[in-house]
Amino acid sequence: MKKLLFFILFVLQVNAQDTIVFPKIDLFKRNIIEVSYGIPLGNLSNKYEASITTGLYFRTKIGKVQFFDFGAELSGIIRGKEVDFKVNNQTILLDGSKSSFLLGFRYTLFLYRSPNEIFHIESNSGTGWKYLHYSKPKEELEAIDFKPQLNTIAVTQGVKIMFYGFGIHCNYHYAPYNLFDGRSERNFGSSSIQFGVSGSWNF
Repeated sequence: MKKLLFFILFVLQVNAQDTIVFPKIDLFKRNIIEVSYGIPLGNLSNKYEASITTGLYFRTKIGKVQFFDFGAELSGIIRGKEVDFKVNNQTILLDGSKSSFLLGFRYTLFLYRSPNEIFHIESNSGTGWKYLHYSKPKEELEAIDFKPQLNTIAVTQGVKIMFYGFGIHCNYHYAPYNLFDGRSERNFGSSSIQFGVSGSWNF
C-alpha cells in the first residue's frame, strides 16, 4: 500500500513539472511614452524652428495584432517666430509660439513581429485635436478679450521599430491650422515630421 501511494505521488509530481508554463515575452504593453524632435515643413517652417515633444499613450488590444492608443502630446516650441493674427477687424503681431498640445487617439497595427516576440514593427495612424499657443505681445492688448491660439484637427501617420519594449519612431503630422480659424494668415502651414525614441511597459 505504501509503495502504491509513493508511486502515485511520484507520478503526480512528474506530471506537475511537465505542465509548468514559462511566461512568454508579451508585446502588448499598455503604457507608452515617446520623446520626439519635430521639424516643421513648408510654410510652417516660417513659424518656428523645431519642437521637443513628450507623448503619453495608453494602449488597448482590439485584435491579434491590432491596438487602440489614446493619449496626449505636449510640445515645447524652439525659436517661435512672430505671426500675423486678426482680432476685431485689425491685424496684430503675436510673439512667437512657445507650446503646442495634441489630444487624440490612433490605430496601431503590428506589421511584423519576430517568432520569439522580442522585436516588432508597428504602424500608427491617428487623429485628434491640436492647438498652437501664442502670447499677447504688449501690455495694452491685455484689455482685449481673445485667446491667441490656433485650433485644428490633426492627422498623423507613423512607423515604430521596437526591441524589448524600447525603440525608435518616425511620425508625419498634418495639422491645417487655418482650416477652422480664419484669424491666422493665409497658407499658415500644416505639415511637420517627428523623429524620436519610445518606451513601453506594464504596471
